[in-house]
Parts: sequence; C-alpha cells; structure tokens
Amino acid sequence: MRKYLIYLLFYVLSTLSTFSQTNILFIESDDQSNQAIGAYGNTFMVTPNLDKLAEEGTSFTAAYNMGCWSPAVCIPSRTMLMYGKYLWKSQKINKQNAPKSFPEKLHNNGYHTYITGKWHAMGKSVKNIFDETGTIQPGQLKTYNSPAGHITDITANEAINFIKNYNSKKPFFAYVAFNAPHVPRQTTQNYYDLYPADKVKLPPSVVDNTPLNTNVKYQYTNNPLSAKTMQKRVQQNNAMVTHMDTRIGDIINTLKEKGIYNNTIIVFTSDHGINFGENGVAGKVCLYEPSVTAPLIIKAPTVKQNNKITARVYLQDVVPTLFSLLKIKDKEATDFKSLMPLLINSKKTRESIYLAMFNDQRSIIHKNNKLILYPKTGTIEMYNLKKDPWETNNISAIKRNQKTIKDLLTRLKKWQIKTDDETDLSIFYNQYN
Repeated sequence: MRKYLIYLLFYVLSTLSTFSQTNILFIESDDQSNQAIGAYGNTFMVTPNLDKLAEEGTSFTAAYNMGCWSPAVCIPSRTMLMYGKYLWKSQKINKQNAPKSFPEKLHNNGYHTYITGKWHAMGKSVKNIFDETGTIQPGQLKTYNSPAGHITDITANEAINFIKNYNSKKPFFAYVAFNAPHVPRQTTQNYYDLYPADKVKLPPSVVDNTPLNTNVKYQYTNNPLSAKTMQKRVQQNNAMVTHMDTRIGDIINTLKEKGIYNNTIIVFTSDHGINFGENGVAGKVCLYEPSVTAPLIIKAPTVKQNNKITARVYLQDVVPTLFSLLKIKDKEATDFKSLMPLLINSKKTRESIYLAMFNDQRSIIHKNNKLILYPKTGTIEMYNLKKDPWETNNISAIKRNQKTIKDLLTRLKKWQIKTDDETDLSIFYNQYN
C-alpha cells in the first residue's frame, strides 16, 4: 500500500511538472465570422487545418465580443483580451494606468512570451508586454503584398521560425496575430478560384437591392445593398481565410516536427466577425450575430476532443480559461470568466450576454431571446435565436412577448451598472415599466 501511494504521488508530481511546461500557441485572425470556417457548419469553406483543430479540441459556437467604442472594433476586442476588463473599463485604459496584461502574467509564471503580426490594442506598447517580438503589423494594412512577401506568409513564417529555433527550458507563449481576412482582401488567384463569386450562397438575411440599415452608422458599401457586391466580398474573405488556414497548418506541422504538439495548448479565435449584407449591414459596427460572434477553439491535453459547446460566452473568457488549464492563480481581478465549468461538466458560466456599440446600440441575450435597442431612434428589435438564427423576424411587437422584453430590459439595466455603461436607455425602460 505504501509503495502504491509513493508511486501515485510520483505520478501526480510528474504529471503536474510536465503540464507546467505546456506551451501555448494563441492564433488570432481579424474580422472572421463563424461563417468563415468549415467546422462551424459552412461546408463551402476550405479550412482543413482549422477543422482538424476543432476535431481535436473544443469549439465554442456562440462566443461574443462585447462591443466597441471605435469603428475599428478590433481595438476594444483586443484591449479587453489583453487586460481582462469589460468594454467601458477597457476604454479608459492608457499607457499610464494599464493593468498587468495577460502575456505579462504568463511571463511572471515562467513563460517566454512572443508576438508576431497585428497589434491593435490600447495600453502598453508591444515591447513592454512581450519578451520577444517579430514583425509587428499595423491594425490597417494598405496592402498585403509587401516587398518581403504577403503579410499572411510573413506572420506565419516568423511563427514557424520562432518555434523551430526555440531552445529555452521555459515554456513559450506565442501570440500569432494574422491581419487576415481584414481588408484589403488580397491573396493569390488560386485561393479566389476556390470560391467562384457567382456560386457564393448568401444567408436569408441578405436581401438584394434594399436600403442599408439606417440604425447602423458605419456602412461600407453603396446604398441600396447589392447582393452581387456582397458575393464578391465573401469570395475575397473566404480566399483570405483559406490562405491563412494553409499557413496555420504549416505552423502546426512545425510543432509536430519538433515533438511538442501534444504538449502545446492551441487557441484559435478572432477578434469579432463581420456582416456581408445581413440585416442590411455591410461592416462590423452592429450587434447582429455575424458581427458580434467569432470562432473560439481550444485544443489542450485535458480538453475534450471533437466537442461543440453552444452556451453563450465572451471571446475574452479564453484568458482565465488558459490560467485554469495551467493551474495559474491570477491574483489580479478580471471581469471575464473561466470556461472550465463548461469544459468539465457543461454548466453555464453566464445567465445573459450584454452587447454594446458606441452609445447608439445596445443588446441583451437571455436564453434564446435577443433584444436590440437603438437609443437615438427609439427602435427596438427582438429575435428568437433558436427559431430564427439569421434574425429575419422581428417579434418585438407581438403582444405575448412584452413580458419577455420587460425581463430582458431588467437584465440589461443590471449589466449597465456592472459595466459602468452610462448610456441613457430610459426611453425603453419607461415604455416597458
């Protein structure tokens, strides 16, 4: 019995020691919706490497970005990711008051931290956050075709070289931030050829030759909406994603060649999605599902394989989840929540999801009911996301839904207090009091 206990103790300590050396490969794309990945149900997409990653890990199919204060939605999203603060608290972050970022926390727990690719967050500079940097790309590229090669290839090649040449005893955290598939959507013809524009099938919420949605301020197309134009944009977007997927495959193969694939946590996500005409919106500054959700995949030694979780979460919840997986105690407060309860036993981590864009759009989701409010126009929309995932049927005027709307508004008011949201929504609160 004593020998067995000694053996068990040795095994546990060995396992913990090995797990403490787990590397992290964190890949983030830009402007990639759930529609732009095969593993999320779009069989038209050619993303074999991301699909394989989803097969070997857990996918969150309803992961949300909380919103924005900037037309460049990536800035709030990445600021929230780096510092763990909700939207309006993140807006106040600058170089002087920035809390400890999550790469810095990993550094303090024995990790060597590295970044290559896009940086577009507020607060500290890249050099002050990461131990090592590759080529840092701006938030908005003028072109992907640089003298040194295509930007997607530069980011991938630098990640590959980092992994190949890494020889420290410390585990590494590699943050690989692709600009793709953000505009300008440029890649080589072989990728465009995979998606003939006239064969692109648009969702039912895209209606040709209809006026643009006047409740959404930032629109990036001509009025009225042209389905043909949207088909062309989806073609370009998908081509960019497949190019990126090919290079992600090369990065993953490098982990395998080095013999560290099985001891590396891999996260794939995007900062937010984008609308290509859905609900009359061409852009990402809106609260419809294609823009506010994005892929989130976690592959780790202890994470269930080929698992899909439909519970609604925030994209930035991935950071406390990583700390939980690594058994790292974060002494500093974070607004986001570990997804371990969902990974372990399918327990929900959130009762509702709050979404906000500037001071002119608000949303609350509870169960399958989604309320969208436009304070400046007094417009209200309600959708049942289970029955109507493309948000084509506004059911806010149906009498039997008035009680549900009142309940959603009560939840929204609590979120406003929690997030320091000072936007005046009294026009709605008074109406349904």
